[in-house]
Amino acid sequence: MRQGRGRGLLWGVCALLGTLGACETSRNPGGVQRDLISPTIQLAGADTQDIKNGLNFSVTATDNLGLKDIQLTYSGGYINQTDSVFTSTVTSITLQEKINPGSGAGGRIRIIGRATDGAGNFSVDTLFIFLQNIDALRVYLLQPTPGAVGSPGKYIPIHVAGAQKAGVKRIGWSVGGAAGQTTQTGDSLVSGSPPFPDTLDFVDSVLVSPAATGGFFTVVGFAVDSGNRVGQTSPITVTLQTVQNDQTPPQIEQTVLFRAEANDTITVHATDPSGITDIGFRVYDLAGTLMRQASVVLSGTSTDAVKRFALGLTTLTPIPQQVVIQAFACDGATAHNCGVAGQTFTVPSPTGPSRADTITIVAGTTVALPFGGKIVDAIYSANRRELYLTTPSLSRVEIFQAANSTFVAAGIPTAGPQPWGIALWPRDTLGAYGDSIVVANSGGTQLSIIDVSPGARVLRWRQDLPDYLVQTYKVTCAPGCKAIITEYNISDRPQYVATVCRTAGTPACAVDSIFALYSTTPEPSNPSPFTGRATLRMEKLVNPGNPPVASNLFGHLFFEIAGSVPSATSDTLRIVERRGPPYNVSKVTLTACAGINVELQSFALGDTTFARNSGNFTHGFFGEGGNVSAKFARVMSYTTKNLLQHGVVQACPTAPGGVIRDSGQVDVDFGMSPAVDVIDFISNSATKVRSIATNFNGLTNAARADSVYYLDEGLRLKATSPDSGVATGIDMNYNHTFAPSGSCPPTTPACGGSGSPNDRLLFVARFDANIDVFDTYFGAQVGTISIRDPIVGPLRVAKDASGNQLLFGITSRGVVMVSLPAFTNPLPAPPRR
Repeated sequence: MRQGRGRGLLWGVCALLGTLGACETSRNPGGVQRDLISPTIQLAGADTQDIKNGLNFSVTATDNLGLKDIQLTYSGGYINQTDSVFTSTVTSITLQEKINPGSGAGGRIRIIGRATDGAGNFSVDTLFIFLQNIDALRVYLLQPTPGAVGSPGKYIPIHVAGAQKAGVKRIGWSVGGAAGQTTQTGDSLVSGSPPFPDTLDFVDSVLVSPAATGGFFTVVGFAVDSGNRVGQTSPITVTLQTVQNDQTPPQIEQTVLFRAEANDTITVHATDPSGITDIGFRVYDLAGTLMRQASVVLSGTSTDAVKRFALGLTTLTPIPQQVVIQAFACDGATAHNCGVAGQTFTVPSPTGPSRADTITIVAGTTVALPFGGKIVDAIYSANRRELYLTTPSLSRVEIFQAANSTFVAAGIPTAGPQPWGIALWPRDTLGAYGDSIVVANSGGTQLSIIDVSPGARVLRWRQDLPDYLVQTYKVTCAPGCKAIITEYNISDRPQYVATVCRTAGTPACAVDSIFALYSTTPEPSNPSPFTGRATLRMEKLVNPGNPPVASNLFGHLFFEIAGSVPSATSDTLRIVERRGPPYNVSKVTLTACAGINVELQSFALGDTTFARNSGNFTHGFFGEGGNVSAKFARVMSYTTKNLLQHGVVQACPTAPGGVIRDSGQVDVDFGMSPAVDVIDFISNSATKVRSIATNFNGLTNAARADSVYYLDEGLRLKATSPDSGVATGIDMNYNHTFAPSGSCPPTTPACGGSGSPNDRLLFVARFDANIDVFDTYFGAQVGTISIRDPIVGPLRVAKDASGNQLLFGITSRGVVMVSLPAFTNPLPAPPRR
């Protein structure tokens, strides 16, 4: 058997008795031949493994008499040492090792196995495994790059970067190859005492020895993390040349996106044994006319130079437009040789064929998210000229400033657990809003009200949401009458949110009538038919105070969307709204007393139910997305112009002859679209909803499914536009106040309203990095906007304080901001004469 042990080891030796039959001689007094045969050991395992499956390999060892110990030593991306001690005779063994090395391990790991027998003989085998782990120490050698050259007396730039979320302690480089090629063989940077930074850069250079006679040397970058794990890069070979009679231009390569924004970056890399003195790029139009040139002058002491330039084509019109890009560089030789980017980096131009890239300049400016994460919702405030974006995985709201195209580094870390939906705080029904945002905390049961005014950006209060219990209520009278109540305790965590308000005779919002309309986060633990499904709800937004005044609070569960005629499958409901400590109140709403039956299956919505409000805060629009049990999805609308009946307590009979009676509140919100309108939309559309949009006054709504469906405020289908069924982002022109139906010229100035038809537009993101522009009255395409990267998240159109309209979209590279050009909508066409 084998026995695990630490570093210390005791070993007992047993004497061999006369049964061995050995003869004693003067050279071997005991008559026992000493064991001189070493054991064998072999390590085997896949050279690349994923950390989620652990570190797996096998150890096979043998010995002619018996193994004493197998020791395994780990170094590099995982540090450890283990011993296996054998307390009985074992001549052959295969061990299957499975190590769970911890979250910070990864990269190249060296495993040295050592097998020792009882006589002290040993053998060693080594195994290298690359352990894949996104959280492991990562090391990058950014300079020199492949193909680098050097010459005696010139410097080679070195740039090493390391990253590890637990901290990088040390970073550096080392030189290999023939001795004496460089004046240094290595250097490093130590970041000091804990806590160590999660990223560390080291920019340095090494001087090629003036006496170097040619050949080459290699450069390797390395880093050490807080756990003393070591990572290193693959070596880069630097070829040495002499500068005598240099008549050859530099080797030059360029890196630029073939679909680029006006101020994107071009990277120029040049290398020459005489050193680089000039490096830059030129831009030509397709006719060959020089449009722009940019360069920098260098000292010439470095034989390898990498410079990054902004394209600087911000005044280019029209967009999109194709241009030709070509990099150039000059060396420090007496002849001052100059060249341009070559087709092959190692073959200088004009010695070899040159390279010029034709690229397309597109609209927009993209800025990377400061901490990554996934954006699920966004809203723009013209008051602050800021876009607010929710990142549930980081539990923060990012702030993008349109004025300078940068993110606020601090963001809003107090946005609550897993912020999902986001909306503005209404001021009036003319479109004014305050300097506060409402954030739905999908990781809790509250809405966060956050002050975003300058110098604040703090949480003002959390709006606690009630716990709703849905109870079906049936009365059977065979033979005696009794009430049968079945209870469903469903998720109360908010998902998407919209805000609306009611007025008191003026456009200003009544202080006690500002409401959040929100969908809920699906939970797999919810009882059927609510398993993994959502509901729609309303909550009055008011600071309850400290201590809280429970009478100021109001909530409503929108059962109205599932109303139906009495049938074998429909039920009347008792909806219990519970607010526990510190509020300690509850109320019961009876749909029976309101004369409403509900189809419970229709009550539950898809697991991603979108919510948007109109720009004037009088309408809400909702779309059932995500996983939907039926082959179609639903949309719902809400208006503040209809009666909200609440606070009325009524007793009513719930069985024939009044044998059984119940009492409760008769809350009915006549602003929510009735079930008949919802069902009518279903019969006129198809498939699940992927995103929604509504215009400034709620007269036009758009649902994106297999096509784009245009609906009026009563959810009647008025037009459609073709769609790929892949992308999601969608939004309307901010000034859009049209209906998707009604009179056309000459009866009215424009079809569906009195404004400019150039505002009657919907912006629909495509999967191929284009945004289609549609007329919402006719469903016809009137334009296209080309951007660099496809939009993969929300798309929002907003009006800045200056009156300009901005489009924001979430791409795989960050946030893209586009200043929208003026579109001319030709529809309807002028009458022919």
